[in-house]
Amino acid sequence: MKYAVIDIGSNTVRLAVYLTDRDNFSPVFSQKYTIGLAGYVTDGFLQPEGIRKACDTLLQCRSLIALFDGIAETYVFATASLRNVQNTQEAVDQIFMVTGFSVDVLSGQAEAYLDYYGVLHEAPLENGLLFDIGGGSTEIVTFAHDGPGLIESLPIGSLNLAQAYVEKIFPKQKEKESMLGKIHKTFRKRKLHRLPAFPHLCGIGGTARTLLALVQAQQDLPESQRVITLAQIRTLEKALWKRDTDARNLLLQNCPDRLFPIYPGLLILDALLDLTECESVYVSKYGVREGYLRRKLNQNQNQKTEHSLH
Repeated sequence: MKYAVIDIGSNTVRLAVYLTDRDNFSPVFSQKYTIGLAGYVTDGFLQPEGIRKACDTLLQCRSLIALFDGIAETYVFATASLRNVQNTQEAVDQIFMVTGFSVDVLSGQAEAYLDYYGVLHEAPLENGLLFDIGGGSTEIVTFAHDGPGLIESLPIGSLNLAQAYVEKIFPKQKEKESMLGKIHKTFRKRKLHRLPAFPHLCGIGGTARTLLALVQAQQDLPESQRVITLAQIRTLEKALWKRDTDARNLLLQNCPDRLFPIYPGLLILDALLDLTECESVYVSKYGVREGYLRRKLNQNQNQKTEHSLH
């Protein structure tokens, strides 16, 4: 069977279609829409224009899904894009009235756990730290062989930091220092400065994938390479923070849709790298969407089992 999953994020909306076989699934289609919902938030409220933007995008997703035969179910969820606004219910109700989609708004803890649960589908994780630097929040999960430990969702992301502190594309030194101050203050508030060393991190989500693409392009690495070293990350950062024509061209050629949020995202990553004494980062193809689908499939299977017992 096929399932469609739509992820409404602060920067992008992503539609993914999966082919399932019992407990296993594989992606067969993916479409990304960059709509920057965080840019439509004023005084904590998602403005009507932002809600209309979300509705228009979801209607486009509905049209694409209709082209596939045998879609068993479509699941729609939102993360910080709707979680961190004052009028969440209003937005969810309007989206349902216009599109017919019922949006599941995930808590920060749920999002972080589903990040971990999704990565597990790709490869078993023995121990380390997983991070997902999104547009409106950053999720952090520590894990060992027996499962997750610390699960945190921080209210700082690449896009909301950019909107709060950056006037143009390239942050000025003063803007950079202000963002770093906010990041470190948030880390201390959640006691993340007490994290033990984790030499190997696992990154998921848009910022991690963009980082990987930039390192691959700048340092001529094969696309199959998904582990990048601290030295490779530092080489990229040194080039980007020159904020010159070469930096601009590298970004325009590889991540034109992330020009605005990439620098704040790198600052959040830097703070994590320093805290954990990181040596390398593995960038996973999977994450919250796959974790969400895994949970839904397991729930469906449990319901079938309970029904058969009765």
